[in-house]
Amino acid sequence: MARSSLDMTSRLAPMVLLHANARGLDVAALLTQHELPADLDWRAGGKAEVTLPLHKLTALVDDVATRLNAPHFGLDVARSVQLGAYGVAEFLIRSATTARGACENLLRFSALMAPDQAFRFEVSGAEAVVEHGLPGNPTGMSRHHHEYTTYLTAKRLLSMVEGSKLSRLWFAHQRPADVSVLVDEFGTDQLSFDRPLNGFAFDAQYLDLPVKTGDAALFSFLEEHALAALASRPKSDDLVERLRQGIREALKQGEPNIERIATRLALSGRTLQRRLSDLGTSFQAVLDDVRFDLARAYLRDARLDITQVAYLLGYSELRAFDRAFKRWANVTPRDWREQKTS
Repeated sequence: MARSSLDMTSRLAPMVLLHANARGLDVAALLTQHELPADLDWRAGGKAEVTLPLHKLTALVDDVATRLNAPHFGLDVARSVQLGAYGVAEFLIRSATTARGACENLLRFSALMAPDQAFRFEVSGAEAVVEHGLPGNPTGMSRHHHEYTTYLTAKRLLSMVEGSKLSRLWFAHQRPADVSVLVDEFGTDQLSFDRPLNGFAFDAQYLDLPVKTGDAALFSFLEEHALAALASRPKSDDLVERLRQGIREALKQGEPNIERIATRLALSGRTLQRRLSDLGTSFQAVLDDVRFDLARAYLRDARLDITQVAYLLGYSELRAFDRAFKRWANVTPRDWREQKTS
């Protein structure tokens, strides 16, 4: 079963709901009205990644913006995003030693932060250009979504280099009646709209200057973890890959529940099991496969003891993890770690 091209995986929905709650809106009512999962982990903010039909995400964002009378709601939400909300990829970008390295790694690891958006970086003459958006569907996302992503990308990249500023800015949506907030926020009046992608440009002279947050040792350490995380992302749009991603997210809260994960995939538990059976697999088989992949990655990290690894994989006790791993690898987790690190 192919994933709909109109689905979007992002962290925006939880961020929007967290922002709405802080301003007195009833989140439970919003979830019901927009037919979103009742257990959507909105309190985790940017740390939670959710896959929703794009039209539902857009409707939610626009509705909350209207209720809060916030014409630049995307900017409001972006300003509230805490440092580190986008995880290892964000810190990897910040630890690059130059702005060029930061931009290059934005492209390399954008799938960990905004998997359904395309990012582009190039040097054109005297300008460095960064673009993002939905290829072939420039207005598919809400205007607020465009401004949200542009703020987080542009403001955080430029804050890393002393004296840098934007020279131009463009968006995929139509020009709003009042652009003064955008001019004030981004520091340029060179704005354009109705473009194929959203983007910004700055003087290329800043690309090879050192950045304030650069840390070569930290970068090297984080890169290994980011590459492992990237390798675990869905590589296709089929049902099994969507399920794998849902399981990885569910493991953060403990033992995965098939009914809850099925709901996030817009299916019933019974329908999910039937479709998996048609594909020659099962929920338990996919769960075991995800856990085995993650277990090997975690066991390579010497900072994690075996009990912590078991907890990260959703096991309530170490004995259950030991039995499962021995079934997968024919050795215990401790023996496997010793073999790989000796």
